[in-house]
Amino acid sequence: MKILYVITSTDVGGAEKALLQLAAKTAQAHTVRVVCLKPLGPVAQELAQHHIQVISLNMRWLGGKIIQKLAAQIKDFQPDIVHAMLYRAIEYARVACAGKKVKLITTPHFDLSKKSFPLRWADRLLKDLDTLTVAESFSTARYLIEKQKYNKNKVYLLPNGVDKTVFYADESLRKQMRQKYGYTPEHTVFMDVARLAPVKDPFTLLKAFCNVVKNHPNARLVYVGEGEKRPMLEEFIHQNGLEKTVLLAGKQDNINAWLNMADVFVLPSVEESLPLSLLESIQVGLPCLVSKVGDMPLWVEHGKNGFVFPAQDVTLLSCFMAELTDNAPLREQMRGTSNQISQRIGQSSQQYQQIYQQVLNNSFHVKTN
Repeated sequence: MKILYVITSTDVGGAEKALLQLAAKTAQAHTVRVVCLKPLGPVAQELAQHHIQVISLNMRWLGGKIIQKLAAQIKDFQPDIVHAMLYRAIEYARVACAGKKVKLITTPHFDLSKKSFPLRWADRLLKDLDTLTVAESFSTARYLIEKQKYNKNKVYLLPNGVDKTVFYADESLRKQMRQKYGYTPEHTVFMDVARLAPVKDPFTLLKAFCNVVKNHPNARLVYVGEGEKRPMLEEFIHQNGLEKTVLLAGKQDNINAWLNMADVFVLPSVEESLPLSLLESIQVGLPCLVSKVGDMPLWVEHGKNGFVFPAQDVTLLSCFMAELTDNAPLREQMRGTSNQISQRIGQSSQQYQQIYQQVLNNSFHVKTN
């Protein structure tokens, strides 16, 4: 079987990480090529390490004949299945595949409800070109069916998964990382693993932490990730004298080690579907503080394995952070609940292999009531 993956970018993000895991798994048994619309990013290098061919179409703002270039890639590679991820990749792939004898699977990995009306209209116009839409979250599946009028018989819910051989609780790793970065058992380390981008709203977390650390000097905050908001965060840290309590760690490879170093995971996004970093944190057994967007409230049971707060609510986030800083027994209790919830996390890459084969054989059917 030949699978052509199409994605908008190969920068560091949840969708790109999901692509890496999926393509690496698929390449173990099938022929794989990845086409990236934009210039290649860091994930392309990791794909190459798995001996996966990655081609960039070098898309600029106005497109630059992207549909023709993508159609040429399809003609050259002759895939059995095209699997497109992220908005622009999906829409361009739909047009490029139209009229061709190729199966098209799409996985959004974004919150379509936050897109502008013209983009939502274009998606609704082209949606029937999909052979199958695999929604990575319940909120995405519901929106596509109820608002975008997707055929419910062609929308399959397959939540994002985590490789449990990569993400797991490791006490020795925790001690090693905390010693390396100077965190003692008395420190409560809050960690955000995400791009420093507006959609992830890292500034709300920083303002909340600034409130907390005034009365809780043993609190610490770590950001793992890079992005356009870094200069603003650096300026705020400097202006408020937080240099010794906030660490901007930048892009890191061994996320499992960083999560093990943490006491609490925080993700204050203004929009999400189902972020991998949240599932990875639950798999490691962390209490989680998340905004009430996407499927995150379905995985963080308020008061049990963490707390849920309205997006951009600095005051409530500050209160939850202060509560978890003070209350070590509560953190330990929430760790136990996260460990229980982690049993619900699957490995979607493996399930996709079955979907590919069934779609190719025309034997895949979405069960609906």
